[in-house]
Amino acid sequence: MKKTNKYSILVVVATMLCCSCSDFLDIEPKDRITGDVLLSTDGGINSYMATHYYNLPIEDFRFDFTKDNTDGFNIGRCDGGKTNMMSGPEAVHSEWGDFIGETNRYQNWDILYKYIRGFNELKDNIPLMKPSNPATIDQVKGEYHFMMAYAYYALAKRYGGVPIIENVQDFNGDYEAVKVPRSTEVETWKFALHMCDEAAKTLPDATTQERANKWTAYALKSRIALFAASVGKFWNRDGAALTGQAVDEKLVGGFTQADIDFFYQECINASAEVIKSGKFALYGENPGSVESVIENYGKIFTNGKGISEVIFLRDYTYPGIAHNMGKWHEPNQLSNEYGGRCNPTLDIVEAYAYMDPMTKSATYNVPLVTTIDGEEDYASYDPYKTRNYKKYDNLSEIFANRDPRLYASVILPGTQWGGQTILIQGGLVREDGSAIWMANDPYEFNGEVYYGKGNASEGQYSGWVNNRANGTRTGFLLKKYLKGTGDQIWDQVTTPFVDLRYAEVLMNYAEAVAESGLPDAPGCITAKEALNKVHHRAGFMDDLECSPEMVRHERQAEFALEYNSVWDYYRRRELHTFFNGAHNRGGLVPMLDFTTGTKKYIFVRASIETGNIQRHFEEKAYYRFIPGIAGNSLIQNPNY
Repeated sequence: MKKTNKYSILVVVATMLCCSCSDFLDIEPKDRITGDVLLSTDGGINSYMATHYYNLPIEDFRFDFTKDNTDGFNIGRCDGGKTNMMSGPEAVHSEWGDFIGETNRYQNWDILYKYIRGFNELKDNIPLMKPSNPATIDQVKGEYHFMMAYAYYALAKRYGGVPIIENVQDFNGDYEAVKVPRSTEVETWKFALHMCDEAAKTLPDATTQERANKWTAYALKSRIALFAASVGKFWNRDGAALTGQAVDEKLVGGFTQADIDFFYQECINASAEVIKSGKFALYGENPGSVESVIENYGKIFTNGKGISEVIFLRDYTYPGIAHNMGKWHEPNQLSNEYGGRCNPTLDIVEAYAYMDPMTKSATYNVPLVTTIDGEEDYASYDPYKTRNYKKYDNLSEIFANRDPRLYASVILPGTQWGGQTILIQGGLVREDGSAIWMANDPYEFNGEVYYGKGNASEGQYSGWVNNRANGTRTGFLLKKYLKGTGDQIWDQVTTPFVDLRYAEVLMNYAEAVAESGLPDAPGCITAKEALNKVHHRAGFMDDLECSPEMVRHERQAEFALEYNSVWDYYRRRELHTFFNGAHNRGGLVPMLDFTTGTKKYIFVRASIETGNIQRHFEEKAYYRFIPGIAGNSLIQNPNY
C-alpha cells in the first residue's frame, strides 16, 4: 500500500470519558499514556483503548452535522436536537430546516485528522503493551486498522481523495517537512478497504457488539466499498460531474469502469463473508402479524443490545456518557421542556409501499389520497373551496395498509404513544366553508368547542406548537430511536446507537449485484434472496426482483430516518435532483372538516421549508471544501 503522509496534525488527544456500559468501556479512559503501568495491566490497556473507541467518528446521537471542522463528534447536548436525517429529503428541523446543501455542514476535517493522530499513537504504543493474554495484542492491532478504516471512510465520503497518514508526525518547526499531497479519490477508498482487510486478519471471531471483531470489519468494508462504487457509477448522474484541477488530478472522481467493478466486487465479497458466517440473523425475520413487525423492528433501535441482527453499536451509560435523543424528539405532549424537533417529511412517508391487505404484496409510488379527483400536485390549503378534498372519518384511514416499517418509524397523526393519543392538527373548516388555518382559534359546533390545533392548551397537542418550536411542522414526528417514556432527562438517555446491522449487509450485497451485473458470491445466498429476506421481515409475502429500482425502494424503507440514510442520497448523487430549486420538502396538515354537517377530517399537502425557501443543492457540495489550503498547500475541491 502506497504510503502518503499528510501535513502535521498538531493537536493531542483531548481528555475523554467512557462511552459504553460494557465491562471493556466502563473504565475511564486516559488522554495520554502515564507510564509503563498503564500499558502493563489489562485494566490500563482497556482504559487506553476506551479513549480511542470514544474517538471513533460514528455519526450517532452525539454527532452534530452543523459544527465546524474542529468539532462535530461527541457533542454533549447537540443543541437543538440536530440529527443527520434533517439534512436531507427525509426530515426537517422543527425550527431551522437545516440541510446538507449548505457547504459548511459535515465539515469535520480537523477533528478527523486529530483522531487519526491518536490512532497512530495507539499503533506506536502496541509494542509497549503487556496484557495477561497475548491474544490481546492481535486484537488491538486489528482495532487500530478498524479505526483507521472508519476515519478514512469519514474523510473520503466528505472530501474525496485525502492525504493518508499512517505514522505520527513530529513537528520540528519545518512546515514543508510535514506537508503531504492528497492521494487520489480511488487510492483513498482503496486504503480504507485495505485497513478493513488488515483488521479482519487479527480481530477475534467473537460477535461482541460494542467492540470491533472480524465481522465488524467486513460489515464496515461492505459499507465503504458500496459507497465508493456508487460515487464512481453515479459521478455524472444528471449532470453531477465536476471540473477543475482536483478532477484533472483525480483527487475527486477519476474512476474507471474497472475501478467501479472492483469496488462493487469488494462489497459483494465482504458482504458474503458476513452472510456465510451464519452468526447473524434478521430480528423477527418470520413475523406473524403486522403488529409483530412494528414491535420487532422498533426494538432494534431502542434495545439493540443482544439482538442477533446488530453487528456493531455504541453503548452509553449514566453516570458516564449518555445522550439526549428523547429529550429533543419526543412529542410535545410528552415533553417536559423540549420536544418534537425531528419532523419526517411527506416525501419519506409516501415512499413506504402500499401493502395489499389480502396478498401482502407491495405496490410502490402510491401517494396518499387527499382529493376526490386525484389532483395531488399542490402545496397549500385552498381557501376558495375550489379543491375537492377527500373527507375521512378518522386520522388513521389515510395511512392504512402501508409498509409496517412506517408505523415503527414515524409518529402519525393520532398515533398512540407514551400513553397518549398524539394530536397533530393544523386547522379546521367550519360548516360554512370558512377555515381556521395554522391558528388555534375556537369554533363551536353542535354545542361543543373545537380548536384549530386540537386543544385549548398548547401542551396538549404536538403539531405547529409555538413554544420553543416543540411541535411538528410536517404533520409527522420521529418514532425510530424513541421509547415514548423514560428518555427525557438531560444527559441521562442511554438508548444504544446501532451503527452496523445485518440488514444493511444484506441490502449492500443486493445493491452491489443489481447495480454492477456481477454474479452472486460463490457459496452464498443469491442477491435476490438477500433482498427478499429484508422485504419479508417487513411482513410482505411477495418476492421482489433484484433490480436497481426494487433495491432502491426496499433500502429506502428499511433505512429511512436513520443517521446513515442521508449518505445513501449523497453517494448515489441524488441530492441535486431532489433539491433542484423547484421542489420543497413537503408536509401533510390534518384539519377537522364540518362542511357536511358532521365531524370529518381532510388532509392538506403543504410546503414546509423555513421561510418557504426553495432549496438548491449545488453539485460541488458532493465534496466539502478543504480548510487551511493556504498553509497545507493542498489542492482545493472544485468550485470553492
